[in-house]
Amino acid sequence: MQLNLRTLAPALVVVTLALAGCKTAPTKTSDTTATPQAGQQAATPAAASRVDFYLAKREAGPGLREVNLPDGKLYLQETPVLTRADLTDAAALVDRQGQNFVGLRFSESGARKLTSVSTSNVGSVLALVIDQELVAAPLIGEPLNRGVLAFGVPSAQAASEIAAKIRGDAATPPAGGAAPAPAAKP
Repeated sequence: MQLNLRTLAPALVVVTLALAGCKTAPTKTSDTTATPQAGQQAATPAAASRVDFYLAKREAGPGLREVNLPDGKLYLQETPVLTRADLTDAAALVDRQGQNFVGLRFSESGARKLTSVSTSNVGSVLALVIDQELVAAPLIGEPLNRGVLAFGVPSAQAASEIAAKIRGDAATPPAGGAAPAPAAKP
């Protein structure tokens, strides 16, 4: 599988999402996605993007595949440690200082996986890949045991677009009616 890098932020850091101090940026949610009841997963639209999380290292090793980055290389494990099925929500967030984030909320079983993976891999990278495109690669700085994860992005638009892709929202053209031009890939 060929991965492309989507440059989002010069320094990505895992931040445990503290909802106090963050507000959700306006996003359009799909009318067909119901809020899951306890013990249920959120419905996934048929045309939803593929969302996977991989453990990654900065050094090569057996069973790792190489991804070129502007500032070096990253080596991802072959098998994802978390997937879309482990998520219940994604939202564009802004903190009190005006920094933009994508906040992810995990299901009960996804939260247990996130806690286990992060506890065992402090110092590793947790790479978010959407449709074979590396979107974020934050460092796991501490065990993530709250069932939530946030990572910084450079703009509110980038946060909204990434959150919408993760949720599986259909792309809507801007108010002018024309669809946006596809972003150039490096």
